Amino acid sequence: MMVQLPPGLKNLLILIALMGMAQLSLPNIGFDVFQFYLYYPDSPHFQPWQLITHIFCHGGIGHFLFNAIALFSFGGIVEHRMGTQRFLTLFFISGLGAALLHLGIMGYEIQSAYGTLFPNQASGVDFLPYGPMLGASGALYGVMTAFAMYYPNESMIFLFIPYPIKAKYLVPGMIVLDLVFGIGGSGTGIAHFAHVGGALTGFIAVWIWRRKGQRWA
Repeated sequence: MMVQLPPGLKNLLILIALMGMAQLSLPNIGFDVFQFYLYYPDSPHFQPWQLITHIFCHGGIGHFLFNAIALFSFGGIVEHRMGTQRFLTLFFISGLGAALLHLGIMGYEIQSAYGTLFPNQASGVDFLPYGPMLGASGALYGVMTAFAMYYPNESMIFLFIPYPIKAKYLVPGMIVLDLVFGIGGSGTGIAHFAHVGGALTGFIAVWIWRRKGQRWA
């Protein structure tokens, strides 16, 4: 089945699978896989490459399977529609947009609480042990948003909802829920604003490509 996938999606799924195996195996030989996760820039664990590598890491088998299956479901259709180069561009810039909004919201909250964006660099402030963000969800939201823009009337089944919902309602509804949970501070460990950032970036990218004359149905 893998050989029938379009090349961009196939390579993304391979990378996600390889990173999943690395997360399981590398700690056994003393390699710190946490350096691949995304930390706030004030953390001593932050490295620039984490803006990309965190996309291919996941926090458990359930997280991995959900994102891989969703990317498999939507990615092939979107890649066939826009082409491999733009599909990969969409995926990576959506993941980057997700990370930047997540870090921006963290920065706003930290600035509000401590009066500085980098409290660990300031005197008189206890050391803050920031937790990391990881996962392809932000990039996936960009792909899902593109799907809803290209195929707004396509019916979709989502999790425990027993009846199909059109993409133009389901995807925006998911984004609104993430926004509500993010503002409300759901405490679930889910980076809701990353989802919003990925969706927003995906929307802007597809809108720009549409304005430049990409075929639109």
